[in-house]
Amino acid sequence: MKPINILKKTFILLSLTSLSLFAQDFTKAGTSAAQFLKIPVGAKAVSMAGTFTSVGDDISALYWNPACIAAFDKVELGFSHSNWIADFKHNFLGFVLPLSEKSAVGFSVIQLTSGNIESTTIEKPQGTGTFYNATDLAISVSYSRYLIEQVSVGLNAKFIHQSIWNTYANTFAFDLGVVLHTGFYGMKMGLSFQNFGPELKMDGNELIKVIDQDQNSETNPLTESKMSTQPNSLPTSYRVSVSLPLIGDNAPLNMYNSSFVIATDAIHLNDNREHYSIGAEYGFLKTFFVRGGYYFNTDEEGLTLGSGIKLNLGQTDFSFDYAYSAFGVFGAIHFFSVGLKL
Repeated sequence: MKPINILKKTFILLSLTSLSLFAQDFTKAGTSAAQFLKIPVGAKAVSMAGTFTSVGDDISALYWNPACIAAFDKVELGFSHSNWIADFKHNFLGFVLPLSEKSAVGFSVIQLTSGNIESTTIEKPQGTGTFYNATDLAISVSYSRYLIEQVSVGLNAKFIHQSIWNTYANTFAFDLGVVLHTGFYGMKMGLSFQNFGPELKMDGNELIKVIDQDQNSETNPLTESKMSTQPNSLPTSYRVSVSLPLIGDNAPLNMYNSSFVIATDAIHLNDNREHYSIGAEYGFLKTFFVRGGYYFNTDEEGLTLGSGIKLNLGQTDFSFDYAYSAFGVFGAIHFFSVGLKL
């Protein structure tokens, strides 16, 4: 049996194994730490309802599936921003450097910050005049290469930090991705395993308290003690994806100056029920793009829409993308991304 056929069957088996987990009907929402790792990255990916595990053709692939960057043939730099729920600011910065025609390295930073929040007490419920903030940070280093012409793999190694006031937690995690080029027109299959690593446990000066070990005694000294917090697991996930260009180069239908791709993703989370999404992108003149998608089996997420533009500036390609994501009772969230190919 040819190696590519073995790889295809192995990939399908892994996909079916992951999908078998999706049949479990339970939810453990809120039981894992570092929830910011689940916030989507990149306006293009968001506008297609996160169906990017197999598409992965811009800098946000560092988040969705690091195996995709092996196909990058230029140095890429990109930035993405959104005003998340409750006025949190969410930012992503990514960089990819091709090492050869078969491999690439990448670097990315994800930040979620609250800005200044005024502290309150029972005595001063309107505010004490002192402020604090909450910040989440993930710094990743990525490597991807083609094992054979049709299959690429990728790995993210990342440092994760969370802090609020004078307490903090640090840990490390890994992402693993695979992309299979099926050879059926431009169809690709993607598989991604995200956020596998040790648990997070809070530490810091705010956990140091002065206690009275014997409240019935007036002479015993007060004792300085440090509270211990319960560790929490990371929000691990398994993603399975398929994408197929219906119009364009290597597609079933070749229309002049037009392209159309459709994709679907399924995701299993360790702290919530599985959900699914479908997305699509129509392109004209390889310059103007319109996108849309929908999330299924979620509490608040649903419709996504977006658009984008790509401009060729000599040796440099510039892109700007926008995404609208409906979020139920929280209203809508808007995403903006810019990218450069050098």
